[in-house]
Amino acid sequence: MPPTLYAAVKIVPKKKRLPKEFSHEETLDSIVSLLNSYFQPFLAAKFIVEKSEVKGLLNVQEAPRILQIIQLVDLEMYPIRFYYALGVGNINRKIEEEATERGGPAWTGVNRALKEAINSGGRDVCLRLPSPFLTRTVNTLFSIESDLRNNWSDAHREAIKLARHGRTQVEIAELLGITQAAISQRLKHARWERYQQVCATISELLTQARWKMLLPWDLKGSQKK
Repeated sequence: MPPTLYAAVKIVPKKKRLPKEFSHEETLDSIVSLLNSYFQPFLAAKFIVEKSEVKGLLNVQEAPRILQIIQLVDLEMYPIRFYYALGVGNINRKIEEEATERGGPAWTGVNRALKEAINSGGRDVCLRLPSPFLTRTVNTLFSIESDLRNNWSDAHREAIKLARHGRTQVEIAELLGITQAAISQRLKHARWERYQQVCATISELLTQARWKMLLPWDLKGSQKK
């Protein structure tokens, strides 16, 4: 029987020194509370704070939820910005209630992904999957996702918070007290439709992460070496 795979997630603030109105400890605790509340049914182990990192374990079939995690944290914790990393693989110990790190491919992958994101010079999301081909493809798409998301203004974020929950433009306009035309312009300038298309493609690719196998493209690449 093949080993069980998990999706290890880590989130780290981009700046060690946060604005005066934000406490580093309280900020990380808020993220943990937020994620454990929203994603409880999909967690293999709860998110915790350890060494200035927020970390948790998703069941591998829930790996695409990294997109929802990024959006939730980005929108709710703004203007604080974060690095996001995910690694898929098995782990070296029995799962406990909290995401205690004890080694294994999942934790090795997420640690390497986090280091790569921090050293990338611009990208804030990085993944390590069992397939090198999928890893390269998804990370390329995440560079587009990051560029779109990081260009959202305060007004964009205000509308997107509601749009991502399925609110119509008319409903958003009523809630924000502005016209439907203004909401349409906000979402257009934020390239919200394009962002959703990119995320849908990423999600589709991440559904393949649950199968611990190399794809034909990976095998061809290894044969050339």
